[in-house]
Amino acid sequence: MHGKKTEPVAPYDLVSRMRASALVLGPLLARYGEVAASLPGGCAIGNRPIDIHLSGLKALGARSRFSQGMVRLEGKKLSGRTIRLKFPSVGATENLLMAAVLIPGRTVIRNAAREPEIEDLADLLNKMGASVQGAGGKTITITGKTSLHGAVHKVIPDRIEAATYLIAAAATHGAVELRGARATHIESVIRALSRAGVKIKVRNAGREDERISCSAARPLKPVGVVTQVY
Repeated sequence: MHGKKTEPVAPYDLVSRMRASALVLGPLLARYGEVAASLPGGCAIGNRPIDIHLSGLKALGARSRFSQGMVRLEGKKLSGRTIRLKFPSVGATENLLMAAVLIPGRTVIRNAAREPEIEDLADLLNKMGASVQGAGGKTITITGKTSLHGAVHKVIPDRIEAATYLIAAAATHGAVELRGARATHIESVIRALSRAGVKIKVRNAGREDERISCSAARPLKPVGVVTQVY
């Protein structure tokens, strides 16, 4: 696909229903020098501000203002900077990545999110001609390019769905085999389930045909877990 018909406005009726729509801010700002988008909604968790996204884009030279439920960013002369996120936000890291690949100079994102999805996005961008280094670590370095090109890319498996199926099998004392999921992306979940007495086997690890099998005996043992950032 090409993006010749895009414009720097993300309409309210789309963005207000899905929080992930905030990810249009970075790429549209870099491409057009301006962007207007509704404040995102659609999150069952509740109010989740995008202040980290906006502060990062402003550090690159953008100016922001709010009017009629829209956030408007302008930045005709953006340039690379070193940015330290106050929290390793996945969305903010992705927004800054997609903006920085088309911004002149060198951008460094410190305290970046380390989720596999960040690595996957960087992999796609590099296939498109970008220069992104360090994705998956705490510091990502981007050297801006004047343009990108198309690429073929296979998105990584959804680790949340994979973990959900394993937990469902455990909760029902059943069994399931996942094909194509990546055990390295859900190591914490696998460890917790194993402590509870769930039998998990990984076959063909790291290959395209990787398989994770899970079976749960009765009764399961209670375990304590503490959630953290990836």
